Amino acid sequence: MRSTLVFILIIGFFFSGQAWAQPDLGAMQSQISELSQMVRDLKQTVEKQQLEIAELRKDFPAQPPFAPDEDITTSQRSGAQFVPEIGVVGDVVFRSDSPKTDGGGSDRVSVREVELILGGSVGPHSHFDSTIAFTDEGAVELEEAYFTGSELPLDITARAGRFKPSIGKVLAFHHDALDTVDEPLVIQRYFGTEGMSKTGADVTKSLGLPWPVEHQLTLGILEGGNGEDGTAFGETKRRPTIYGHLKNYLDISDTTNLEIGLSDAIGSRDADSAMEVNVFGVDGTLIHYLNPNQNIKLQGEVFNLNRSESQLETVDDTTGAIFLNDVDGNVWGGYALLDFRIHSKWAAGFRYDQVQIVNRPADSPEQSDQGYSGYLTFYQSEFMRWRAQVSHFDLTDGSEDNQIFLQGTFTVGEHHGGGH
Repeated sequence: MRSTLVFILIIGFFFSGQAWAQPDLGAMQSQISELSQMVRDLKQTVEKQQLEIAELRKDFPAQPPFAPDEDITTSQRSGAQFVPEIGVVGDVVFRSDSPKTDGGGSDRVSVREVELILGGSVGPHSHFDSTIAFTDEGAVELEEAYFTGSELPLDITARAGRFKPSIGKVLAFHHDALDTVDEPLVIQRYFGTEGMSKTGADVTKSLGLPWPVEHQLTLGILEGGNGEDGTAFGETKRRPTIYGHLKNYLDISDTTNLEIGLSDAIGSRDADSAMEVNVFGVDGTLIHYLNPNQNIKLQGEVFNLNRSESQLETVDDTTGAIFLNDVDGNVWGGYALLDFRIHSKWAAGFRYDQVQIVNRPADSPEQSDQGYSGYLTFYQSEFMRWRAQVSHFDLTDGSEDNQIFLQGTFTVGEHHGGGH
């Protein structure tokens, strides 16, 4: 059948080219004879190749497919399953800072962070993710390394390892997912300059209640302590932090959606067994889509930090300065952000910060740090982003800080995803 089809196509092509020429029967018969011989040669070649393939299959017998619930051992996996997911996220920042007090980070271009992202499937229902961060000052940090298991009993998803906890909204974001160059002040002051990553475990479950609002509950336990320069908890890792987050999502209309989250974290401020620190947070995000390329986002978070020892005074041994730990035993901080996606490639926005300081000087003229930041973002592509930001801060010690940022962020391969 195959050789007959090839013969018909060749004859059709031949006659289409000679349709307007005077027929020469002798020449035609000669050409037909040559074409017939060519077809027979091709047929013999195909049959020979089929015999060779059959011989090869004897040495490599086909394996039956695995059943969906059958365990796959290492020896049974194909080579493709051993290839990890690899990505790189680079964050290059120029920063100008008016106080000129930070010699390592101001008035220079720095590779703030290059993240090496490694991951891959671990069996049919588990995944491993890791993020290793490098800076141009030679620092190396394991930001994340955790396993995620899905389709567990009761439809639970579980994580174990080192990760960014689901407390509030922005604390779980990497730099490439932020709408601004820096984290909001409340995140920097309470949890760490760049948020915090902790070793622990958590479980997440969608509640599936019968109404339009979708609910997702996360419960977890982490090693104690904060990120760099954080003040919410103590410095020791010995006493764990227990946290929960309830995410509530609603599609108000086809073009508007609302997300509201409630968080609570309980931990320790020192090495004793008491859990005297409680951080309660509320976050909200409202997005309205004008069209596929334009949207307006309103986002905000508020955290209340309650530490049981009220009006506890400490003295700095070096300077003799007196500090108040926990004014009224209760401090709070938050931010509000407006982001306007003007075009598929352009966005502009504004962020307001206010946060009361833990351990502020007793003679501090202000009760809280306040900040005002405006930014403009150019999304060159899905993998390249440029941002300019201007920030002004009024600090509790009465001083001011003006900052200018220019940022370039790029991704290669796997990455965390953007904030929009």
